[in-house]
Amino acid sequence: MTTFYNSASTEQSVLLVCLFFSLVLSLFCFIVSLTRSRKRWITVLNAGIYLALFALLSVLTESFSKIREGREYRTLLPLPMWSLWCITGIIEVFLIFGAIALFRQKNRGLGRNSIKQAFDTLPSAVCYFAPSGIVKLCNFQMHRLFRTLAQSDLQTFNELQQALKECDGKSGVIKLSDERQTYLFPDGTVWRYAQTEVTAPSIGKYTETIFFDVTKLYEKNLQLKAQTKQLKKISLKLKFLSDNVLTLTKEKEVLAAKTKLHDQMGAGMIAVRRMLQHKQTTKDIVEAIRLFRKAVNMMKIDNENPLERSELAEFMHDADAIGVKIILTGEMPEQTEVYNAFIVVMRECLTNGVCHAGATELQIDIRQDDSSLSMRITNNGTVPKGEIVPKGGLKNMEHYIINLQGTVKIQSSPVFALTVTVPFAKEGM
Repeated sequence: MTTFYNSASTEQSVLLVCLFFSLVLSLFCFIVSLTRSRKRWITVLNAGIYLALFALLSVLTESFSKIREGREYRTLLPLPMWSLWCITGIIEVFLIFGAIALFRQKNRGLGRNSIKQAFDTLPSAVCYFAPSGIVKLCNFQMHRLFRTLAQSDLQTFNELQQALKECDGKSGVIKLSDERQTYLFPDGTVWRYAQTEVTAPSIGKYTETIFFDVTKLYEKNLQLKAQTKQLKKISLKLKFLSDNVLTLTKEKEVLAAKTKLHDQMGAGMIAVRRMLQHKQTTKDIVEAIRLFRKAVNMMKIDNENPLERSELAEFMHDADAIGVKIILTGEMPEQTEVYNAFIVVMRECLTNGVCHAGATELQIDIRQDDSSLSMRITNNGTVPKGEIVPKGGLKNMEHYIINLQGTVKIQSSPVFALTVTVPFAKEGM
């Protein structure tokens, strides 16, 4: 029977090397199992294997050394060589699979450093201070921000408070708001600071400090402020245009009246000239005199009326000047904006009624209930040939009413009718 003691020197050396490798592997598995293995028996087993291999390797190494030197040795393990190889092989296979299992368990289980590693991956900066003010748990993000604030490592809660107070002068960090405690860092990021007290059982109160990344919210807020500023400018322009709609409409009506007066005067002059040349009949003479009389009356009415009068009086005067009779029922609204809006609508209907329908009479019916004011305007002109599509003056008038939260309804048949409805609000509300 071939034992270790009478085997070849080469075979002895190879066996000792394999045992040494198994010893190192068992030591590794034992150390790793102390921190990662949840089963205590695995740790005990690894420790037992390590001690057994250490004893076996010590005995065989001592015998190997004496055999090579030719000294006497004791046969402590008279086992067949093949049994030693089997023991060594079984132990190595067991240790290799054990090491693989422990390595896989690293990614599945929680070790002592797992909480800290997860804590460091948080996007927010978080730190917990013990009741004494010393750092108990702090993640990487908090350390990074504090280095920017104070150019040093965070050690105590008082250091953090002092760094936040002196941030503007030392680090280039800008405090955006005292109330919200937001800070603009040199890299362009914006962080909001908050602190609370956390009570831990049997330990005491800990101070929790957190920096939240609010960079995107800050940028959106800047964009919103810029858009609000732009909208205010547009609003002022719209208000200016809205306030001038009435003036522009009035000027348009005056120009139309002057144009019509000019045409009537010209037609009258031509008729008189032909009458003097005896080229017209008696009927033509009567018509020429009527045109002259109407034009003269228009200028007379304009001269006799005072320069300052209400917008409604101006409208009535302008209508009378161009020969249109106004039949107004109901009372004009007291609210200035609604009053001006109704005048704009009246003037637009007057212009369109005379120019497009040849109207000589305008019926205006104003009604009021608890929730709204309405005005309906019709005329005695020709009926529109098709559906009326708002454009030009009608479109501007419609926008004017919509700005007051009102509505405009245009009826084309069987007769023309325009109805305006505006929500009612008491004066001073």
